[in-house]
Amino acid sequence: MMTRILAKSSGETLSQHTISCLKAAKRLIDSLPLSEDIRKRLENDVLLAVAFHDVGKAAGGFQRVLKGEQKTWNGKRHEVLSAALASAIPGASPFVVFAILTHHRSIPSDGITGIFGCLYPEQIPLGYRQTPVWKEMAGEWEDNCDRFLREWREIAEYLGQSLSVSCELKTLSIDPSWLDRTSGSRGQRKAISFDERYYASLVRGLVIASDHLGSTARLPAPIPEYRGYPIFGGEKKKPRPFQKKLGTIEGSATLRAPTGSGKTEAAILWAQKNQNLNTRLFYVLPYTASINAMYRRLRKIFGENVGLLHHRATASLYQMLADDADTLSHLDKQDIAKTISELSREMYFPIRVCTPHQILRHTLRGKGWEAMLAEFPQACFIFDEIHAYDPRVVGLTLASANLLGKWGCHSLFLSATLPEFLYQLIREVMGDIPFVEPDPNQNEDKQILDRKRHWITVEKSNILDHVEEVVESCSESPSTLIVCNHVSSAQKVYSEIKRRIKTLEPEKDIVLLHSRFTHEDRTRKESIITRSKKIPKILVATQVVEVSLDIDFEKGYLEPAPIDALAQRMGRINRLAERPPANIVVFTEQIGSYNLYCNCHGANHQQDCIVKRTLDEVNNAKNPVSEEDLIKIADIVYRDGYQGEDRRKFEQGLNHPDIVNFEDRLIAGIYQDWVEEIIERTDGAFEVLPESLLEEYERKRDNGLWIEANSLLVPVRFRSLLGLRNVLNTKADPWQVYCPYSYEEGLKVESASDAIIM
Repeated sequence: MMTRILAKSSGETLSQHTISCLKAAKRLIDSLPLSEDIRKRLENDVLLAVAFHDVGKAAGGFQRVLKGEQKTWNGKRHEVLSAALASAIPGASPFVVFAILTHHRSIPSDGITGIFGCLYPEQIPLGYRQTPVWKEMAGEWEDNCDRFLREWREIAEYLGQSLSVSCELKTLSIDPSWLDRTSGSRGQRKAISFDERYYASLVRGLVIASDHLGSTARLPAPIPEYRGYPIFGGEKKKPRPFQKKLGTIEGSATLRAPTGSGKTEAAILWAQKNQNLNTRLFYVLPYTASINAMYRRLRKIFGENVGLLHHRATASLYQMLADDADTLSHLDKQDIAKTISELSREMYFPIRVCTPHQILRHTLRGKGWEAMLAEFPQACFIFDEIHAYDPRVVGLTLASANLLGKWGCHSLFLSATLPEFLYQLIREVMGDIPFVEPDPNQNEDKQILDRKRHWITVEKSNILDHVEEVVESCSESPSTLIVCNHVSSAQKVYSEIKRRIKTLEPEKDIVLLHSRFTHEDRTRKESIITRSKKIPKILVATQVVEVSLDIDFEKGYLEPAPIDALAQRMGRINRLAERPPANIVVFTEQIGSYNLYCNCHGANHQQDCIVKRTLDEVNNAKNPVSEEDLIKIADIVYRDGYQGEDRRKFEQGLNHPDIVNFEDRLIAGIYQDWVEEIIERTDGAFEVLPESLLEEYERKRDNGLWIEANSLLVPVRFRSLLGLRNVLNTKADPWQVYCPYSYEEGLKVESASDAIIM
């Protein structure tokens, strides 16, 4: 009996894998918002490319690797053989051959670009050039041709086409300029038109996506189709006037509305007005914690149409499954979380919740950028909490939104405290798009603007200087929120309060929350805070509380911060304005010396410091403070907009040549390898393993529970690693840190700079 040609080391045959990919390709193309002409053209090219994409795996050396008979194939590339076989098929366009050739690797290096991830020119037969290594590869394939033809008959039968193939491989039927990334006259950018480069990239992206989707073991049968879902109506409350107004706007817009007023519902109404059949919706938020919360929220409205996309999505999904699906085994939960995370990165879910970096990695052409050519046209983008983005990210985001507008996309920018300067920047880039906010002339909206949730006192000192007062207040209040700017400060305040109030039970009456916990412990703490019937009597936190938790405390003590950050912290106190105005004390000084928000240090505030401006304006505001007061304060604090280095970063992002000169700089078959480093690590954190958790980490890893093992890592800011150099083992994988760790207080880095934040 003739042995089968394998596509995977798992034993999956070439025909089985290829047919799975062809099914995925058909479903994928059907799920995109395409005109009938484009759909038909793509079906012809993409299906043909997918049919041939792995046929080069029939080569003897590759088969021996899959069967474990030899370790490597000495760097030889099966896709070169696949492209050569497809080149002999009548009607195979250069786009088909190019997509097959590059579906794993970039086009050859130009001598400047590193060769990692690039095809090797000595393996590629062009024109009359047939090198010794190519002849060797072709010979190995031709020796297995009879076995391959059996697989091919099944593939061709599924396609419904009588595609005959030859056992003699020839040179590639494409112009050599396709494989030249240089800027000269023979390079792709000059020799090939933009339309052809664009279309080749689109076909390549769909072939790669089809390969990935076809390889996903737990791929659900249908690719979800977007449908509008009512979020108001029936017994649900009716939309407020500003929500209804936003829901009537076709095209891009800006929304400014207070925390708790229904921004998300308004954004969804806007999306339902602008999202058509098969067009995508991207809900963009700045922090992973808020993304996880929004994912849960949108899943309740849109069901399984929603995907989660950020650098720790798999771990987050696993934890959600652990909370909601107790009947599944740990390994099953891990497999499902991994599949959903993989599908979120592919062209699968019509609605995705993600960070801005997941959008920027495409417009800056990081790895896999071609997916945007299929998914971004006519899509809707909701950029939530736009004020919280780094100035450079704001510039990149606006430049990207402007580019996407040329593809029929619509963008919504929203924020609770959108400063006037930022709105003007949005208008300068996006044009005179509608601006929506609650209308004081409409009763339902006026009630929001007039809400007075807080009575603010500015205290000229720091929290520890008033610890007696804080302790007494905490004892008397049903619930108190304390927010510090640094992890070490929060740990000190927590320890001091616990020392003075002996009756407090940790993790029930008093909870400490910051970023220097393991992912497992932080998730568990957030679950305790948000899902318990009663919130803790005292929560001591850092700015993680600003974005991640839907909670409602009765009193607050806050370290100094800019008005937008203060407004977010205050939004967790008397959140729904169902009680009289809550007392909030904002201190003028912080415990730690490092200033997170400007270049001022300690008490040496400069006149243009945004924190000092905030404190001055808050101190001058009439109590109790209304939502409208907070917006006015934000406009005053940020009246000069980005200045100095912030302005330079914004301009750098806004004028990034890869976005601004998209057509001229587009090269099919390459990606910018630096984008991963810049985008993926923008949060400036590195994960380390506390030495005390090493044994548990190894046990989980050895049992195949790699998500649970990785959840024992603790994020530490890059700038703080120098302070850890004497207690950090960088030779271990993952890096190990020799500092005390506890579930109650997290990682205690006594010798490190208190620049470790969040």
